[in-house]
Amino acid sequence: MHPDAPPREGLRSLLAAGRLAEARALLERDAASDPWCARQLAELDLAEGRPAEALRRALALGTEDDAEAAFIAARAEAALGRHEAARTRLIALRARIDTPSAMLEAHLASVEERLGNPHLAIAALEAAVRIDPAFVAARKNLAAMHLAAGRPLEARDVLREAVAALPQNAGLWMRLARVHLLLGESEAALACAQRAREALPADAATWRDLGRLHAELWQWEPADAALDEAARREAGDVATEALRAVVKQELGDVRGALAALESAAARHPGDLHVAMGERLLLPPIYEDGADLLRWRARYADGLARLHAEAGRWHSQAAEVFRIDRNNFLLAYQGEDDRELQRGYSSFLARLAGTARPEWRAPRRGTFDGARRLRIGFVGGIFRDCTAGRYFERWITGLDARRFERFVYHTAPVDDDFTRRIAASSEHFATLRTGAEALAARLSGDALDVIVHPEVGMTPASYLLAALRLAPLQCAGWGHPVTTGSDSIDAYITCAAMEPPQAASQYVERLILLPGPGVDYGMPDVTRVPTREALGLPASGRLYVCPQSLFKVHPEMDELLAALIEADPEASLLFFQAPARAVTLQFAERLQRALAARGIPARGQLKFLPRMGGAAFRRVLALADVVLDTLRWSGGNTSLDAFAAGTPVVTLPGRFMRGRQTAAMLQLMGLETLVAESIPDYLRIALDTARDRARNAALRAAIERERGALFDRPEPVRSLGEALLEAAAKC
Repeated sequence: MHPDAPPREGLRSLLAAGRLAEARALLERDAASDPWCARQLAELDLAEGRPAEALRRALALGTEDDAEAAFIAARAEAALGRHEAARTRLIALRARIDTPSAMLEAHLASVEERLGNPHLAIAALEAAVRIDPAFVAARKNLAAMHLAAGRPLEARDVLREAVAALPQNAGLWMRLARVHLLLGESEAALACAQRAREALPADAATWRDLGRLHAELWQWEPADAALDEAARREAGDVATEALRAVVKQELGDVRGALAALESAAARHPGDLHVAMGERLLLPPIYEDGADLLRWRARYADGLARLHAEAGRWHSQAAEVFRIDRNNFLLAYQGEDDRELQRGYSSFLARLAGTARPEWRAPRRGTFDGARRLRIGFVGGIFRDCTAGRYFERWITGLDARRFERFVYHTAPVDDDFTRRIAASSEHFATLRTGAEALAARLSGDALDVIVHPEVGMTPASYLLAALRLAPLQCAGWGHPVTTGSDSIDAYITCAAMEPPQAASQYVERLILLPGPGVDYGMPDVTRVPTREALGLPASGRLYVCPQSLFKVHPEMDELLAALIEADPEASLLFFQAPARAVTLQFAERLQRALAARGIPARGQLKFLPRMGGAAFRRVLALADVVLDTLRWSGGNTSLDAFAAGTPVVTLPGRFMRGRQTAAMLQLMGLETLVAESIPDYLRIALDTARDRARNAALRAAIERERGALFDRPEPVRSLGEALLEAAAKC
């Protein structure tokens, strides 16, 4: 060793401080006389991406006698892509060392994985964890390998053991939360997220993961708080800013969402996620009709700009599979969205086709009627929700002798409803691993038909609809507007709900189903509470508008104000939005409409917390009349009202999404509740609420005739025949 050589601790300090050039100069000076220095140089070569030089140094040290040199040589072989040689060296080294090495097992696992031996890789990682229970990376990799092998239960067990051994590791808690979410165990996922929060994570990534998890479970306020903390710890991170914008939009903080996106765009002008978010942002609540038109024009301009800049996005085309926003709110503007939808879908399709051209190529059909039709249903609605209740029997009601049913459940929650559909299907898969993995699964299952019941409800649903993953692809009206996609062949809809000019409003050809279009089970309404029990006035008349607040078009404000003016004893009941700010924005807009008529505030506007199922129907049963929203009528909400025996007043719109309630009333022979104009709507609503005899007669008629809406198997039979016929022609 050189007489002026620094002590080894000093060299270690230089390496730890990143002063690699200084350390290298000192190590090279003494490498010939000191094997420790030679080994450190080899390690430095590996770290700096020079595996061939690291291998040369290790071999010069003599790998037969020097275990550390042998370990370096094995890792260098792996870095050079010579995995068989790396494996041979590691197994030989394992056999001759006296003390088992967790690090050796971890590297062996990596090599086995690259050689296509996942079971051997898992065994090596299990050995690493047994040797060193605090080896966090090994535990994380072991869980990831179980997930990659399609064994989420084993991944959950690994991570449960990990957090038991290392309860202060926030990253492990978040990984366990993610696995719980993958399994549909949302409560357990949230409990793990809370433990991660209590572990006081110091890194922005964990806070960002916390925010994403809360957002996936539609818990916007805790998501916002976590993402704000992530942004504070790592200012300017593009992933955090893009997700913050999504969350703030849901919270009704459109100004905050724009600020986050503009900040991210300034730092990352070429980021696809940020560009789409900033240019296609829409608020949940508009100030008035003019505000709506301004936002619509901004959206159209933003979409045109994305297309004009198409070339700049091609280098990151695969990012389209990770887009975390959609244009869900566009349809609630109540306008003709055909060309805007076509533009949005074609933008996604162009990027997806660049990244994965095989998923845009035509597919030749093989169905000849001699076997069962392989039909896949994909989406996040296979749970107790509006669209789930609407379309459950499209799946469970198909004849199992003629259809082989595949269901792909993408929502982050499972419930009894989910399990019922799973039990009624030949194949049921929970897939929450992203749009690209989902597309690969659909493509690989060789389906004859794919049905997307809800294109538009999630980012993945839009993207999948832009791909060609089966010879015949159809959309349903879970989000009732054309998909705009050239890969969706048919749109399944209800004949009674479509206007005469319907074909011109879709890019798809229409499959028109009879009756209500679905086989909807008659829901139960029992134990109706009193109004007082819900904090509602015992006297006066109760008008209930039960739709989500973003569905209430500004055009309706004047109608509601006129109703309160005409009926001083009226109370208008709505249900709160998930975000308090959205509810306040809506209430302030209505108050402005009342003030414009000189109507003083007397507590006429009431808001109840959001509720579903039987509790929701019990509230509807207390209403004197249910007010259907203009331009976007009730579907599930109107069925719930009719199940409760409550009259619903409606004004049919220009598009199917504004005509569902009118079709239901016509099927029951109750056209007297279908208005021809806004003044007519107001007259019918007031007469129905104030005329007790009329109200009672309408309730009796609803109870007598509502069988036309419930438990109707013929729409599903018609759907099955239409799909068999269409598939045979592909």
